Amino acid sequence: MHPYVLDTTLFGIHILLPSYGVMLALAFSTAYFISLHRAAKLGDDPKHIENLFLLIVLGSVFGSRFFHVVFEEPQYYAAHPEKIIAVWEGGYTLYGALLVSIGMVWMYSRGKKIDYFNFSDIAALATAAGIGVGRIGCFLAGCCWGKATQCFLGVKFNHPQTFANVRNVSVHPSQLYESAGCFLIFGYLWWRFEKREYRGQIFFQGLVLYSILRFFIEYFRGDDYRGYVFSGLLSYSQLVSLGILPFAIAGIVIYRKKNASARR
Repeated sequence: MHPYVLDTTLFGIHILLPSYGVMLALAFSTAYFISLHRAAKLGDDPKHIENLFLLIVLGSVFGSRFFHVVFEEPQYYAAHPEKIIAVWEGGYTLYGALLVSIGMVWMYSRGKKIDYFNFSDIAALATAAGIGVGRIGCFLAGCCWGKATQCFLGVKFNHPQTFANVRNVSVHPSQLYESAGCFLIFGYLWWRFEKREYRGQIFFQGLVLYSILRFFIEYFRGDDYRGYVFSGLLSYSQLVSLGILPFAIAGIVIYRKKNASARR
């Protein structure tokens, strides 16, 4: 694909502008403005969105890197500990960013004494759109590549600087599968938000939908270095998905009953 949006020399300086970095910035920006829009409609203080955005950005970088180092390539980083801080070389795990961000929103809400589920609903809506945009960056960079396929949807990563370890082989565009799925989730959550029955509904439903999507997307991914459990039966991301799913379903059941009881 196109790992770099810009690869040129200007005034004797070689300038590289990574596609992934550009799309990641666009993903966070998209999530931020969606959050501001939704908070304004709800009458929430936009200052909380600004503060949460900064915390989520920092938490995402730390969480995604931590999960990558600890769960995906622990042997490599044990042998090359100096590479742990080389974040510019890539190596992030989305679930790490997601789980740490959820914790950030919870801690901030506790500290500021604001409704956690109200802001987690906003964050869930914005996150779905952000992942959708961010995965396009993965596709351009070549990371998170798919398994070999003869399907008409197959693509080939042949750029000399692509992150994909497979070259000139038709593979599933697993990044675009997930991107499309997340945009569909975003569309549903946007519609559902207008008919929200209780606070936390968007958050829990978003977790259910994304964990199911991610579980099945894993079957199309070919970057096997990410690590597996149970003798290769499940990837780490599938294991996390299976852990999130019952938690989210329980949240829907519990808070739906609380809402029904409050109405009665």
